Amino acid sequence: MPFYQSIPEILAENRADKTAIETRTEMVISALDGLGRDLKATVFLDPEFSHNQARILSSGNENLPLFGVPLAHKELYGRKQTEAVWPDEGGSKSCKGQKAAKTATTIAKLDSAGAVDCGRLVSVEYALGVTGHNAYAGTPRNPWNREYICGGSSSGSAAVVAGGIVPGAMGSDTGGSIRLPAAACGLVGIKPTQGLVSRSGIFPLSTSLDTAGPLTRSVEDSALILNAITGYDAADTMSIEAKKIDYTKELATGLKGLRIGLPERYFLEGSDSDIADKIAEVFDRLNQLGARGHNIEIKGIENTNPLNVLLIATEATLIHGGRLADIHADLNAQTLMRILTGAFTSPQDYARLLACRADYIARTLPDLFDKVDMFLTPVWPFALPTIEQSDVGSNPEAAALVQKIGHNTRPVNFLGLPAICLPIGFDKNGLPVSAQLVGKPFSEDLLLRAAHAIEREYRFWDSRPADIKTA
Repeated sequence: MPFYQSIPEILAENRADKTAIETRTEMVISALDGLGRDLKATVFLDPEFSHNQARILSSGNENLPLFGVPLAHKELYGRKQTEAVWPDEGGSKSCKGQKAAKTATTIAKLDSAGAVDCGRLVSVEYALGVTGHNAYAGTPRNPWNREYICGGSSSGSAAVVAGGIVPGAMGSDTGGSIRLPAAACGLVGIKPTQGLVSRSGIFPLSTSLDTAGPLTRSVEDSALILNAITGYDAADTMSIEAKKIDYTKELATGLKGLRIGLPERYFLEGSDSDIADKIAEVFDRLNQLGARGHNIEIKGIENTNPLNVLLIATEATLIHGGRLADIHADLNAQTLMRILTGAFTSPQDYARLLACRADYIARTLPDLFDKVDMFLTPVWPFALPTIEQSDVGSNPEAAALVQKIGHNTRPVNFLGLPAICLPIGFDKNGLPVSAQLVGKPFSEDLLLRAAHAIEREYRFWDSRPADIKTA
């Protein structure tokens, strides 16, 4: 049964009684095999491997930062060891039976921190989708209402964390694929600064834009996982040497002195009024709590959304396009169409696209973050749709809706900035609504600090999904 425990609660129990690690691991695997499959979120389990990890930890160093904490991750995260070679199918029939070529650096770091790896979770095909639909691996159900989507592409990760099975799960984010499912399921989702967390060993989509980060139910849990996974990795060409930070250290500092911007143009104007109004209310609350609020305008931000889409398609073609002649029949039509779009980008245009991105970042960020420390936006621009409403394959009207979903998330990827999303209430259908805080590069500590203050005000997880029975 799911149990909705936080990482600090699990650590306290494990350190008081090390036998709890093996007992809890068994419970989590059972829940992933039960509720996880019922939510259509679980894609792979290796109980023998997970139990062996738990057994070794139960006689190990209790001071490890994630000592015996059970986690499960998006299926894109590879594991290849003597005793375990896990799947690397990218959520796609086109890669059926493919095994991981290496263990992802983030997985190795979580192992070293003492986490128990309990399995893999459904991803949208090639991580190329915002709704969570997947005809091959299954379309995960939102624990708050199973008629609704989880968002994509880290849909399985969001479902099992919101369902209470594990306290956290790794996802990946190229245009919103951590933040959209986290927001849809009422979770905290972190898209780190480009280069802060290694992507080595993760099924790739876009060399320039892919990022790896956690989905959790609390800000503190996200900070604890982020502590474990950051660090330079020579195996990732985008990896950056950055100062190691304890992201839990300043969580309770509060908002006093933080300069927070509200970019109404584009972000609020591009969102439905009821969503925009909730964000404006959060902004007012932040000012009441000691932040210094400013209305801001980010010039040219409207151009970043389509440019991000083009960059994803172009780099997806460079990575996967050479196989299209062999695999096209096994790809979802929407995935195939998006990859093929990138085939029309010439090498010269690709170089210009990268140069355009670098130029826009260089011109925009210094002025923007001279005025504010971070800015506030919605995540989803409208109320969450149902699985049926957003199914492009069976509903022709869904295409326009799907195109708009990443409106508030893709610009952040294009700029390479860190962002954190967290829930602030419910929409008209009773599904979560979330806010997004976006900061300057390597300001995750400030974002987590601000998010923690918001979390204390809204106390979203005092509620539970009605149809998830807790132990």
